[in-house]
Amino acid sequence: MRIKPDMTEYEFIEEIADNFIFDKESEYEDAMRVGAKISDNAALIVGYEMAKGDSFAGPELNSKILDILAQERPTPVVLAAVPIIRELMNGKPANKEDAAKLLATCKEHPGAWSGLSIVLCADDSLDSEVDALIAQWNESNDA
Repeated sequence: MRIKPDMTEYEFIEEIADNFIFDKESEYEDAMRVGAKISDNAALIVGYEMAKGDSFAGPELNSKILDILAQERPTPVVLAAVPIIRELMNGKPANKEDAAKLLATCKEHPGAWSGLSIVLCADDSLDSEVDALIAQWNESNDA
């Protein structure tokens, strides 16, 4: 298994981003659990892969992974992202109110980069607001 419990956030995201494919169902579940233990950002990179349709797990397993996310990392950003991820992975358009709520929640939790990616999956009309928030976070990091 390429996911290890002692990974850093960066290592985990690098391993999952655009590469959410495993041989066994249990590896998908383990990946979500490891991400949930690391950070909101790590957990939500898995959600982002599911939201954009890049999970190679089947629909039932994706739903189970999303349930693991909500149960094992019930933070404000994660809980705001879950309904959006569920709608998108089921092929439905995301509710724009949910996207706005997730954006507002991300504003309250600096560094929720993967949450912002999910916002854009849900509603690309929020692009300028997301860009402004990213610029603000980058400015804070540079200070």
